[in-house]
Amino acid sequence: MLARSALARTVARTSGSRRSMSDAPKMHKYKNCEQLLKETRPPSGHAHLTFNPPYNPVHTTTGILLIMAIGYGTMYAGMRHQQIKQGYWK
Repeated sequence: MLARSALARTVARTSGSRRSMSDAPKMHKYKNCEQLLKETRPPSGHAHLTFNPPYNPVHTTTGILLIMAIGYGTMYAGMRHQQIKQGYWK
């Protein structure tokens, strides 16, 4: 019992329950990097959309159909595998 409590104290003392040693506390403040952040922002009035229209209808249609075909194919492959594995399909 004594060994168990000594072990528990040792683990509690060494397993990060105390603050790690560093020179100073890490303080991240907006005022320290405000200018850098303002330089990386889009200009005022820009909506900053990820995808800017107009979209190419051929690429959009192809992408949607491809995603649907891949989804259907993976579901069908999973169902086919289960049917064969469980002996319903030969």
